[in-house]
Amino acid sequence: MDKLAVWLEEKEAQMIEDIGALVGFESVADGRHVEECSGVMEQMAEFARRDGMEVVRHGDHCLSITMGSADKEIGIWNHLDVVPAEGEWIYTPFSLQRKDGFLIGRGVQDNKGPAIAVYYAMRWCKENKMLENIRVRQILGVREEVDMEDVRYYVRNCPVPDHSFVADCRFPVCCGEKGICRVELETIKASGQFIHLEGGTACNIVPEKAEAVLSLAGRETGIHGKGISGHAASPDNTVNAIGVLADRLLAEDLGEEERRAVIFLQEASSDGYGEGLGIACEDEISGRLTCNAGVLSLTEGRIGLVLDIRYPVTVRREQFMEKLQERAVQAGYSVKKVTDDPPYYREKNDAFVQTLMSAWEAETGQTEEAYVMGGGTYARHIPNAVAFGPSMSRDNSVLGLPEGHGNCHGVDEAESLYNLKAAVRIYVRALTKLDRWLAMRPAKRQAE
Repeated sequence: MDKLAVWLEEKEAQMIEDIGALVGFESVADGRHVEECSGVMEQMAEFARRDGMEVVRHGDHCLSITMGSADKEIGIWNHLDVVPAEGEWIYTPFSLQRKDGFLIGRGVQDNKGPAIAVYYAMRWCKENKMLENIRVRQILGVREEVDMEDVRYYVRNCPVPDHSFVADCRFPVCCGEKGICRVELETIKASGQFIHLEGGTACNIVPEKAEAVLSLAGRETGIHGKGISGHAASPDNTVNAIGVLADRLLAEDLGEEERRAVIFLQEASSDGYGEGLGIACEDEISGRLTCNAGVLSLTEGRIGLVLDIRYPVTVRREQFMEKLQERAVQAGYSVKKVTDDPPYYREKNDAFVQTLMSAWEAETGQTEEAYVMGGGTYARHIPNAVAFGPSMSRDNSVLGLPEGHGNCHGVDEAESLYNLKAAVRIYVRALTKLDRWLAMRPAKRQAE
């Protein structure tokens, strides 16, 4: 067993304890958990002070932890906010549990577990004085799941590292991300039949629950839909509860306008790829467009729906928005708001990309190409950045969880402890390779 493996065994209990301390904060960036978001940053700062790292709080936006004193800087970005813990959890979401080699709790995959993996890689490098030519800065935000204003703030107000990677995807290197378009729709006319409509808590989560209360023939009727939750960017193996609810509503005696509106809900949540709305498209670089009907609501009788659309890197928003708007108007909806985060793409043969790829290949013995994904990370807002791990394949069947449980953004979110420790090793190797690579290159700081 090599020295790093021995060290990881010695530090395992503390590593788990540190992850557990972060998981204990319900740091959902919804405006109702401001103290939790601030508290989780302070908890991370306490780890850094404990281990002799330099710490800077950038207001309530983010935190940075630094090791080394060289001029050239590598940034590693994580986030400490999480999506809401909706659905029927078997385990308590904000209390870390350990079972059969897995950690269970909201954030163990996305992104508190990875934040600790990065931190322990930095800690090992510091303790062993491994890096001579680079300074490493871990930057941790608390608004990644909502608007990424934390990273935007940092880029606007602080010197940006020479090169960065975001530890918030799967290995090896993600060199591009699809565009992310959020569309808020509302029916033009108020409904006389719907008393209550609710489904989903965040547009980037496939809803697990949806419900409606109808006034039919002078009496109130409640109808429920249950789905299988997951990340909006990966709709395979999920079931959208809004679509299930829409199917059941169409079996009722709805008015003409209500029926048209519900058919639109059904089409919007039918497959996760925009087929029902006629906006499906794809390219060779990044694959298929995804479309998630994420949040359903009723306000003063008007049905509201928020769509999360991830579109290919070679596609422009206008190419699908015109079709969507036309279909929405036909169904009695108007488009209230559109926010768009355009795609980015970095060539696979880029020297920084290849340096990270070589670290992953050397540590794992695997070969694979860099890829493009539908998930959105900080990388799309940072100069000279890509996303790099730490997620790897895992078999959580040993946990005996129901279908749909254990996934990122899902109920009973789980992560392999073995994988997190393997990620520490990959990040250590990546930093040592970057230390050698940047020793031969001039610094290109944004502040210059």
